[in-house]
Amino acid sequence: MNKAREIATAIARQLQDNGYTAVLAGGCVRDQFLNLEPKDYDIATSATPEQVKAVFKDDLALAVGEAFGVIVVIREEEQVEIATFRGDGQYGDGRRPDSVKLLNDCDPLVALREDAARRDLTINAMFLDPVSGELYDFFGGRADIESRTLRAVGDAAQRFNEDRLRMLRVVRFAAKLGFTVEPGLMAALQKHAPDLQPGRIVSYERIAKELEGILLSKAPVAGLELLMESGLMAEILPEMLEMVGENAVQDPIWHPEGSAWVHTMMVLAEAAKEEEKSFEFMLGVFLHDIAKPRTMSKREEVLDGVTVIRVSNRGHAEVGAEMAKAICKRLKLSSDTTHRVSEIVRMHMQMHDFNDPNIRRSRLVKLMQRPDIMDLIRMQHADVMGTGRTLAERQESSHRGFYLNLLEELAGSLEPSQRLNAEALVTGAHVKEMGFKPGPIFRVIKEAALAAQHDGEFTDSAGAAAWLTENAARFRAMTAQEIAAHQSGEDLAVEVRVGSKHCC
Repeated sequence: MNKAREIATAIARQLQDNGYTAVLAGGCVRDQFLNLEPKDYDIATSATPEQVKAVFKDDLALAVGEAFGVIVVIREEEQVEIATFRGDGQYGDGRRPDSVKLLNDCDPLVALREDAARRDLTINAMFLDPVSGELYDFFGGRADIESRTLRAVGDAAQRFNEDRLRMLRVVRFAAKLGFTVEPGLMAALQKHAPDLQPGRIVSYERIAKELEGILLSKAPVAGLELLMESGLMAEILPEMLEMVGENAVQDPIWHPEGSAWVHTMMVLAEAAKEEEKSFEFMLGVFLHDIAKPRTMSKREEVLDGVTVIRVSNRGHAEVGAEMAKAICKRLKLSSDTTHRVSEIVRMHMQMHDFNDPNIRRSRLVKLMQRPDIMDLIRMQHADVMGTGRTLAERQESSHRGFYLNLLEELAGSLEPSQRLNAEALVTGAHVKEMGFKPGPIFRVIKEAALAAQHDGEFTDSAGAAAWLTENAARFRAMTAQEIAAHQSGEDLAVEVRVGSKHCC
């Protein structure tokens, strides 16, 4: 028994010793039967909040939700939520009950059943006495765990009307546990999906948290397919419907697997295999081809004497990056998350091309110094592996090995001035000594100097001074327009070749 469970059991026993009913509730009971480690332990009890505080007067007891009958007891840095048996009143806003009824003065079994009846899924409506080991399972949650089925407690439509967020919770649990959704529950999802009303009834912040749970689950593809099948995708990410529309066709040579949606699901399945992955990475993977339908064009091409309809999606990475920013903004995600997600989308096509031997070393260094480089490497690998091409073709197209070797090579360069994150040999002070006034030209000179340093044009301070003297005249001759163009042209973009895989 782990420490958290020992403490929860001791707290339940202490309540029982004081004459109250006390049982483990909800997720920790479910997880025990799934052989999972619970994130936390919750206790349901017949004691009122005041009585709970009295029993645990020697512990830190926080009245975080006393109006709803909830007290949090902290013991040995473990937090245990203790809730009085309750029944919910009307749900006026489709999210939270207008009032709660504490069931501390009725028969404990009656109270337990009524408390279970207000919960969403049968697997979340079980109680377990940790002292005696007795299970209280009024709605068949244990059987549903054994059959790996998600089923509503009572009428699914009523559960959703009470709290619309429960619809997304169904999807998250299906993805997290790998359970199937019972037909009646699925029918209720499809009927009530339009009732979600994002931003009005269910906040986008909560939607984002559920989406995070789905994307980081063990079966994100199953969860996203369920969002699409249930109609919930149309409510939270309507742009995704285009991925299965008439403009979602892909090039038959590079993407024989079918639509942009099919490809995206295959790429997500590959990304889910990564040991290290974040919400930002998985969301970037999910959105990486979101602009394909909006950039799709067709052309005829003769291959081996046969006319084939080829498909291009020129510019979809750049258009997709802007769409990703808009989606992240809608979901109320942080500016850092938005940047990380949109950069994965923007850079995913360029990452297919940096194995070109003609690319200057300085550009490779700039790429490898990006803080998100590992996400970009994982994205490139998943993107090529998640297609219907042969295994040999997919493996050949993956640049994971090339990039990882490049990282190692650049980090361990024999010349310290050319290593990753090497200190710049040309500084602002050096530029100022050459007579340049602080301003945009400083940045242009310093970046050009650092590129030259990584390209091996100089390796020490003397060489840097000589390079700066030699190039000072051309920097002085730059016009304001040229400086601005240089600053706006910092992108690492590699030229896209018409008709190649990079247009597809």
